[in-house]
Amino acid sequence: MNILVNALSGNGDALMFSPALRLLKESLPDSRLDMLVMFKSVAEMYYHNPYVDRIYFIDFLNQNKVKSLAELRVLRKNKYHYSINIYPSNRFEYNFLNYLIGAEKRLSHHYNNTHYFRCEFLNTDFVDETENVHNVIQNVELVNKIVDIKNEPGGLNIYLSNEDEEKTSEWLKENNLTNKTLIGFHAGSSLLKNHIHKRWSKEKYAELGKRLTEEFDGKILLFGNEFELNDEIDRMMNSEGIIASTNNYMDSMARLKYCDLFVSNDTAFLHSAAAFNVPTVGIFAYTNYKELYPWKTEHVIVRKDLECSPCFYNSPTPAVCIWKGEEEFKCIKTIQLEEVLEACRKLIS
Repeated sequence: MNILVNALSGNGDALMFSPALRLLKESLPDSRLDMLVMFKSVAEMYYHNPYVDRIYFIDFLNQNKVKSLAELRVLRKNKYHYSINIYPSNRFEYNFLNYLIGAEKRLSHHYNNTHYFRCEFLNTDFVDETENVHNVIQNVELVNKIVDIKNEPGGLNIYLSNEDEEKTSEWLKENNLTNKTLIGFHAGSSLLKNHIHKRWSKEKYAELGKRLTEEFDGKILLFGNEFELNDEIDRMMNSEGIIASTNNYMDSMARLKYCDLFVSNDTAFLHSAAAFNVPTVGIFAYTNYKELYPWKTEHVIVRKDLECSPCFYNSPTPAVCIWKGEEEFKCIKTIQLEEVLEACRKLIS
């Protein structure tokens, strides 16, 4: 049996399919299980995953449509029995690509917030989106359309190469970090769909870094490709932090593995920390923490329980706020330093 997984969204969503992927391959060990991605970092993240037979990277965002269609024709020749749009994939483009691949059965969710022109009808089999259920479980329900899953889903999976491990070991030694309490921060976020408003303020991150450094004799590692933002936070911390990320995504993953604590907005790095069982403080604004909390790792969620939150749903519509002026996106602005600091103390102790 040939199966294709369309992991076309970012690293966080792609990573939350990994428990379902493992269950699927363990249930059908003789199947061919391929993955289609459009972000290089997702391809890197799954490159060493033993449950994927082949990864196809198509640069839909940066190459012309003729080349993309030619590469899709190669996929059609594999004659897939099933193709799966991982959860969430609530866009017309994802449904159209699933149709073009030409699998006999095309699996996707039926979303609560959708409309006719997203063309869900181009798929053949559906799972109803369930509110307040974690993304991992939503993905397992997709796999249940292919095989009856008996086992509970395990943790998220990121597999590192020996080279990744060796490089990180040297990096830790070079920066005198081998005997330090390492605390990772991801203060950034995607800019797509107005998600800059998921970011807790850089000033609060910097002050949090100072306090944690003093209390726990720790070292702050700054993650993410928002290098300018990380430089600003480092300056506000009097250059006490270390920029941990490089342009190679797996450098970040290998270094994150050694953190004793991770503090992050709702981003892919939050879920990456969970994949390595790092205790995690998740700072949530308008997204639904019940669906996105760090899976199967010790964690504390810090958020404001406002009547209007969560207000962002799985759709292409950008985040907007009903409040205006200084109160706009107050769900993230009103989270105080002491609240996050107390969460950190609870986990690091």
